[in-house]
Amino acid sequence: MIEAAERAGHYMPARVPNIIAALASSAADVRTKQAAKRVAKDRAERIERVRREREQQFMLGDRYSVMASRADYADAARDPDACRWVELVFHEIMGRPLPDQCEIRRDVWLVRVVQLEGGTFGAVVGCDCTETSDLAEITCVAERMISRFEGEV
Repeated sequence: MIEAAERAGHYMPARVPNIIAALASSAADVRTKQAAKRVAKDRAERIERVRREREQQFMLGDRYSVMASRADYADAARDPDACRWVELVFHEIMGRPLPDQCEIRRDVWLVRVVQLEGGTFGAVVGCDCTETSDLAEITCVAERMISRFEGEV
């Protein structure tokens, strides 16, 4: 471009090549920053999408919060008639042994129900597992726990 301008008889100061190089460098910096922003945005969206695929949360009425999350779970209760579901990976990281009668369920949805009191978490109603993320199935499990909690069953 400089050579073409000089051939056409235009005067080009000696610093023009440096200015053009600086502009090209600045343009490259802008493109790099834009690409980095796109990557960060895509990463945030991907993380949120994966979280939504592994977690669900909703209200049943105005008194119960239902949370469901997908993972591998183990029943860590010492009493065979009780259930205390823990995330298997977390329990292994903590290095705690599981009871002999431990039941392990892989790739299931753990449904937790908590009773709300005055807008904050109150009593833990219970938790149980379901095979799918189907909202109707999660709701059915949650309603069964609520019925037991309220003494209707």
